[in-house]
Amino acid sequence: MTQLSTRHYSLEAFLRDLSSEDRLPGSGAAGAIALALAAACAAKAAAVSLKHAPENEELQQARAKLLAHVDAAIEGSDEDMERFARFLRLRSEAAARSVVVADLKLLGLIDELTGSLARLDDQVRRSVSGDLVAARALAQAARTIQVENIEELNGRP
Repeated sequence: MTQLSTRHYSLEAFLRDLSSEDRLPGSGAAGAIALALAAACAAKAAAVSLKHAPENEELQQARAKLLAHVDAAIEGSDEDMERFARFLRLRSEAAARSVVVADLKLLGLIDELTGSLARLDDQVRRSVSGDLVAARALAQAARTIQVENIEELNGRP
């Protein structure tokens, strides 16, 4: 049963609904969750590094910002699902534009996260560098999904 709030989904239920014949959740919500996972991986790298350098204020601030990105990405997933559900009901130009606005907002978050990741390279311990690799890959996947969705909606008949 499709929900319109990512916060109330278990991971298993989200994946089950994503893989079903139901229209929701769709790739936009999945892209937002990829963004949340990217931010969470980077926040993990920061948290582990802070265990070894708890006085590093720059890293503390970066981690707080990364955790805020997780929340914003989850909110973006919810917004995408709500707006896409409206588009599916109405099939109007205004509803399509509304989805594009949500996707552009997610692209802005992806850009912010990408900048944060670049600043983390010298801050995190080598033992968690794989978390930053995962974060970059997930952020790129999120970008690819949102760009494709925007192009699809902008080019729709």
